[in-house]
Amino acid sequence: MTMEFSVGQHNAHYEGVYSAHERDWRRVCAVDKADHIAGLLGASAAAVGNVLEVGCGTGAVLARLSAIGVGRDFTGIDVIDPATNLETDGAAAAPFHWSIYDGATIPFTDGSFDLVYASHVLEHVPEPRAFLRELARVARGFVYVEVPCELHARTSGRALQSTLDIGHINFYTPDTFRLVLETAGLAVTGFGIYDHSLAVHGFHSSQARGLAKSIVRKTLLALGPGFATRLATYHCGALCRRDAAAALARDR
Repeated sequence: MTMEFSVGQHNAHYEGVYSAHERDWRRVCAVDKADHIAGLLGASAAAVGNVLEVGCGTGAVLARLSAIGVGRDFTGIDVIDPATNLETDGAAAAPFHWSIYDGATIPFTDGSFDLVYASHVLEHVPEPRAFLRELARVARGFVYVEVPCELHARTSGRALQSTLDIGHINFYTPDTFRLVLETAGLAVTGFGIYDHSLAVHGFHSSQARGLAKSIVRKTLLALGPGFATRLATYHCGALCRRDAAAALARDR
């Protein structure tokens, strides 16, 4: 028998002014997210000039990217006005631009940015392939996408409801995540499977419990990503470029 889900107002969790605790949480998570981007870019990070984050939230990830030297000009857009909850402590002295958008059409011309990314956004959007095609359209260089891979042997109906309550309507494994990228016309050039940092593991519990959880999860990952992602939720990030062949086929 399947579970009946309680579906409320989509993404209502993100409306309004965040508490100081929520801002701290997002700042801690931003370190992981930005470091994943920088890690997959590698030496190519030096060539990144302007950066667009779609679904920028508080702006903390852009702030972190600026601090570690990925990009020189930064733009963040979101369906909720970013000015409501900006959290850019530690950012480098660089131009930042913030605006609201309609969630469907990114308000920039084709090929406007060296790096376009959406970290923990794809699981929220009603039309994921249309969203990915928009990311690719405004990118002249790289596209980076990261999601939580929440489908595994231990996923329960209760767990799905819990993430639905915070706006997740698409659920992935590493393979289905890559499939949606490639069928949206993106060529995957780098792929990573990540556990949280110790700081993230310990944020909502004691440092001792966070350390124990971190050790278990990193041990599983060391045994093999395929094994680990069948037992627990990890984050998957993909560095992509627009697939020229797919784009040509669509344009004909």
